[in-house]
Amino acid sequence: MNRLRGRPRGFKIEKALDAALELFWKQGYSNTTTRELETNLGLSQSSIYNTFGCKRDLLAAALDRYEAITDRELLGPLEQSDKGLASIETFFDALQHWVTHQGRRGCMLINMMAEDGGETDAIAKRARSYRTRVRNALRDALVRAVKDGETADNALEDRADLLLGLVLGLNIAARARASDAELRTLFDAVRTQIRSWALVEPVS
Repeated sequence: MNRLRGRPRGFKIEKALDAALELFWKQGYSNTTTRELETNLGLSQSSIYNTFGCKRDLLAAALDRYEAITDRELLGPLEQSDKGLASIETFFDALQHWVTHQGRRGCMLINMMAEDGGETDAIAKRARSYRTRVRNALRDALVRAVKDGETADNALEDRADLLLGLVLGLNIAARARASDAELRTLFDAVRTQIRSWALVEPVS
């Protein structure tokens, strides 16, 4: 985790990070200029550097803050749940709210990965780690569903891959300004797919 270098007087670290997070999330890393960071954070370039380091260090700190938010609102509840298919549906419900009530920005990490094609190591590593974590959380939920007799154990890995692909695609659709109706249709199709995996008769 990125370490902040110091705490200048007259402003709060958290407020500055929130401002940086909003700007990076909205515009991307490459398209965000130092001048824009100064304006939005209300700090001089020297104050930003003395507190956070270079622009890439500031991005790392903003991503730490972003991941803390997704932990609380998206991934954490899925990882901590003891349910199977229901926890996956709940996750996609939360994701739908996330992509339709956050200014249609989609996932910050996925957006940035698409922005630079993985050329920035810090972004590529973060995005890869995030994708792995999402897949693992979804796979674990499928494993719970199998253990509870909700679904068969065949194609478990394929289903985990499919769910991850749906997460990525839905984020991109939101970022691309898909309409509310289009997004509802897409998320409804995901729920239909998840429910189709349920066994009519539980495994004894």
